[in-house]
Amino acid sequence: MAVKTNLTALMAAAIALTACSASPTVATNPDALARGAAVKTLDAGKLNSLPTGSIYVRMIRFAQPVGYVIHSKQHVSSVIYVEVGVHRLTLDGQAPVDLATGQALFHQSVAHTHENPGPGPSVWYSIALWPSSARGTALVDKVARAAFESGDIARDTWPQGAYSQVLRQVTLANLGTSGAHRFGGLSAFYVLSGSVTIKSAHSAPLTLSTGQGVDFLPDVALQETNAGAGQAVYLEFITTAVGKDFEVPLQQPPAA
Repeated sequence: MAVKTNLTALMAAAIALTACSASPTVATNPDALARGAAVKTLDAGKLNSLPTGSIYVRMIRFAQPVGYVIHSKQHVSSVIYVEVGVHRLTLDGQAPVDLATGQALFHQSVAHTHENPGPGPSVWYSIALWPSSARGTALVDKVARAAFESGDIARDTWPQGAYSQVLRQVTLANLGTSGAHRFGGLSAFYVLSGSVTIKSAHSAPLTLSTGQGVDFLPDVALQETNAGAGQAVYLEFITTAVGKDFEVPLQQPPAA
């Protein structure tokens, strides 16, 4: 009986050791940790579905004089982000909303107007996912220009149903980094000031200067680092299937 008991105890210990050895603790690489980074969620909204067919990210920049009004027809849901001044957004049938510098607002697909109530110039962006069939369509007004447009994105394997859209502003101090992470959805980056180097899995690092952007498919390992001597500020526009992880921190920097 003693021998059997001892054998049972030894087998239990061996199983425990095997389990431990099969699941070793992986230490986080210090280079994968965030430092000198401040992330601010500006606004978010929900899409009941994505546009039909292939899609692309478009960020339109408007430099709007005081008192200037833009009448916009109904189009895809989008996020308004104000870089300079004040922007007055009036959605059809609703009271006007004034957005100040650094603020953003997600709005659904309804007719609306954009106005600069003053006292100074207003610079703002309309950020959205568009169907590729709309590419090449004339912009809504002469004060608008395409600041960033991604390539066409096939989404045949993406989940059907609702998606969330989130706009964030990230500020990196000198030598700052976002840390290694991956988004569960399509992500687009646009640099407002400074320069940012983005490392991504299986690709060479890419450095973006002010006014440049890039996009990445879901589930790609990423890490953004300040590439300049001063502060860097950029936008993140993320579209994620409802029910999927929004963002996951990683223990290792992306491997090119």
